[in-house]
Amino acid sequence: DSVRRALKAMDFAASEGWMRNALMHSVRDALNRPWVLDLDATIKPLYGRQEGAELGYNPHKPGRPSHVLHTFWIGNLRLVLDAVLTSGKQHTSRHAKAPLERLLDELGEQAPALVRGDCGYGNEDIIDICEQRELPYLLRLRKTANVKRLIERLFGRDDWSHASQAAQGWQAIEDSIRLSGWSKTRRVVVLRRR
Repeated sequence: DSVRRALKAMDFAASEGWMRNALMHSVRDALNRPWVLDLDATIKPLYGRQEGAELGYNPHKPGRPSHVLHTFWIGNLRLVLDAVLTSGKQHTSRHAKAPLERLLDELGEQAPALVRGDCGYGNEDIIDICEQRELPYLLRLRKTANVKRLIERLFGRDDWSHASQAAQGWQAIEDSIRLSGWSKTRRVVVLRRR
């Protein structure tokens, strides 16, 4: 109770800076070797009248108010570097863009070797953040009609990489695509298992 009261008495802006510095200090040693930054959004259905609960995208409990937790963590260690709680309507990666930029700025020289995210993060905003900082990224694209056409065209080609034991049976092929709403053509790698 004493700690809770002491934290409650702190000014929000001052406490946030103090907490972020303490968090970064506690994980710095884990970031000395190459690591993967995973991006994830989790929808948390709510029961009752919690602050910020809004009806939004909620695949498991449609019509139920929710919060969205945007999480940035070290993949192999499952160590959370940052998490942002938003209302149920703020589930898209657009709402994680500013916190991601802030986190990458704080990491500086200890930036990840790879940024990885699901199809919710496979969009031009997140790709631009990675490319501006020259960070390799692996982001899944939504299977839109154009992506499906690209995949069909690629499956007919013979220049897939060899499915070696080291690749655990996976083959890859590279091409480029410009999706609607994107400002430029992007390089994509399609994977398949043999």
